[in-house]
Amino acid sequence: MIQIISHNHASELISLSGAYLEQNESENNLPIGLAYRLAEDPHYYGPELPLLLSILEQGRVVGVVVRTPPHRIILSRIDANIKVAIVHLIRYLHGVNTRIPGVVGPAAEAQAFSDCWSEGILDVSTSIDKRMRVFEARSVTNLPLSPGKLRLARMDDHLLMAQWFVAFSEETGEPADLESAKKRAEQHIKAQRLYIWDRGAPVSIAAATRPTRNGTTINWVYTPPEHRNRGYATSCVLSLTKKLLSERYAFCSLYTDLSNPTSNSIYTKIGYVLVGDAFSFDFVPSESFNGV
Repeated sequence: MIQIISHNHASELISLSGAYLEQNESENNLPIGLAYRLAEDPHYYGPELPLLLSILEQGRVVGVVVRTPPHRIILSRIDANIKVAIVHLIRYLHGVNTRIPGVVGPAAEAQAFSDCWSEGILDVSTSIDKRMRVFEARSVTNLPLSPGKLRLARMDDHLLMAQWFVAFSEETGEPADLESAKKRAEQHIKAQRLYIWDRGAPVSIAAATRPTRNGTTINWVYTPPEHRNRGYATSCVLSLTKKLLSERYAFCSLYTDLSNPTSNSIYTKIGYVLVGDAFSFDFVPSESFNGV
């Protein structure tokens, strides 16, 4: 018997389902990292309250769902019959009249959700946005570093970092305007999460975000076109990973886009190992669509 439990606060989700998520902490880094951040500030990702669900089978947690409107719904791994659990989840979402623009999650779970969502709703099509891989590092390889050094981003870097955030977002298919990028850059700088590879001036960046009990996620890895093919991103991510592992984390995780073989090869050279594949789907309603 599948049961869907809705939580009013992320701390409730963590209390019930945190231990389940931590069984595969790297692969579940997105839902669990968001839950920890939302437990600190329910409005961190926007004014609307998040959707926070636990999926239970016979009273045992088998999955988690997180959504920060207006973004895609995010699935954890599901430790049950995936299609059965997804059918119950979608039935619940229909019951609370939830509109969603897409789904992100482990490959099998995201594919099942996309298939079931398009079957149950008229006049909506689904298309795959990204095929990704989730990597984890518990140690790093001592590779030669490019000239420069790792340092924290400062407020005098703020405007440049915001511009790079906009460029990164455009390259990854998630366009962002400069004002929202300024806000995000300021948050990262003040929280001391954004790092720069500096060679007399910034040449590459990476951020450490979504900390969990045992690990953290590296993202916002970006090098402007004029500084590419010089090993700056490799040096930045390697040095940041080494720093984080030496300080308090048992592992670092990250996502890569399978359409970018360069980034995949960079991370495996550093010491990252594959832990799973993930898909991102978009749901596109027709103009006449009036359903959920």
